[in-house]
Amino acid sequence: MENIEKFDWELVTKYLSNETSSQENNEVETWLNQSDKNRAEFEQYKNMLNKVDSYYQAKKFDDETAWKSVHTQISPAKVRSIQLQKTRKEVIAQFYKYAAIVVIALLLGSVVYYLGFHNPEKAYYSETISAKDQVLNEYVLPDGSVVTLNNDSKLLFPKKFKGNTREVTIIGEAFFDVQRNPEKPFVINAGNAQVKVLGTSFNVSAYPDAETVEVIVKTGKVQVISKNDIPEMESREVFLSPGEKGTLHVSNCELMKTVNSDPNFLSWKTHDLIFNTVPLHEVVECLEKAYHIDIDVMEPELNDLLYEGHFDQKPVDFVLNVIRLTFDLDLSVEGKHYTLMSRTNNQ
Repeated sequence: MENIEKFDWELVTKYLSNETSSQENNEVETWLNQSDKNRAEFEQYKNMLNKVDSYYQAKKFDDETAWKSVHTQISPAKVRSIQLQKTRKEVIAQFYKYAAIVVIALLLGSVVYYLGFHNPEKAYYSETISAKDQVLNEYVLPDGSVVTLNNDSKLLFPKKFKGNTREVTIIGEAFFDVQRNPEKPFVINAGNAQVKVLGTSFNVSAYPDAETVEVIVKTGKVQVISKNDIPEMESREVFLSPGEKGTLHVSNCELMKTVNSDPNFLSWKTHDLIFNTVPLHEVVECLEKAYHIDIDVMEPELNDLLYEGHFDQKPVDFVLNVIRLTFDLDLSVEGKHYTLMSRTNNQ
């Protein structure tokens, strides 16, 4: 992750001082949610800043000396940029506070945390795209790769890919169509898994609360790596070809390769649904994920009914009405909540 810029600790300082915008708040909180290590460093930095504030309020440091100290570390261009946004009085007050951070950090021996060089794995992602209530279709990344985000998912990436890799982080589910570049592999951090490719298309599902991280390949070849270095693990990496699935179990870090048996793994993106004589409960699960709705089946025995059909980009109301007619059921609708029940039960 050395190719991604170090996280902006000045932004963290502003965050802890309640001086950030809502967008900056999202940047810091997204970074915090990436790992426990980030949270630990944040708490250590927060404690250090609290000590700084105590010194600052008690005036236990020389303002003039602190100003001279920090002035030598801030470029004139940065000073001019700040001056365009703040009054002269606010600038001086802000500079004194940052000067205190430098002085006290030196006294505490924690300057490495202030500079953000302690942990080479820290990453500063300057761009975030999010799909909170609906699918986000075909977002083009800086290298020309195209990503589609499923509902309730986030993708973090730099404004420009630097170094020898193109590195991003997915929280949730996404389909990637990666621009081929043999000299610069595409790397995806997905929970406890890491995915490396040169140019291919595949689906990654890595929701924070899920029991597994799943990668299903559509075209090309993909390498899936477990980030957990556990000696007793039989395999820490698998290579996937089209039609294969890699599954990382979060609880025991087991990494497996299997043949993908789900024809609807991309239905959330395509709304192309294929049901080859499957139980109704599997049909319901697929529809809920593809259309982001809730479906209740009133009688448990209905779940075992076998259904066969193919729907290509049909509205969910159309699909459920076909199922209703097939099994002679009743269907009620309230917003995004659907209920299937026997006709006899509703008479």
